[in-house]
Amino acid sequence: MAEKVILGLRADTLTRARAAAAEEGLTLSAWLDRAARREALRQAARRHEEWLTANPDVRDELDGFDRLAEKLETNWNDLSDAA
Repeated sequence: MAEKVILGLRADTLTRARAAAAEEGLTLSAWLDRAARREALRQAARRHEEWLTANPDVRDELDGFDRLAEKLETNWNDLSDAA
């Protein structure tokens, strides 16, 4: 359930947000919620990338897992028709 908060937005920001929400068929609240979630995820991804840069051994290990997953996926057989 959503919590109610009071926000202060500049007039031009509010106008743009309302227009963008209307264009997408969303309420202003839903549009702002989505925008905030996207920004939070962007920041988390940036921090994760910075951490991986500072820990190259972990990046190498993850890259190895990615290569393995790609190899396994190319050899994957769909068994749904086997029955």
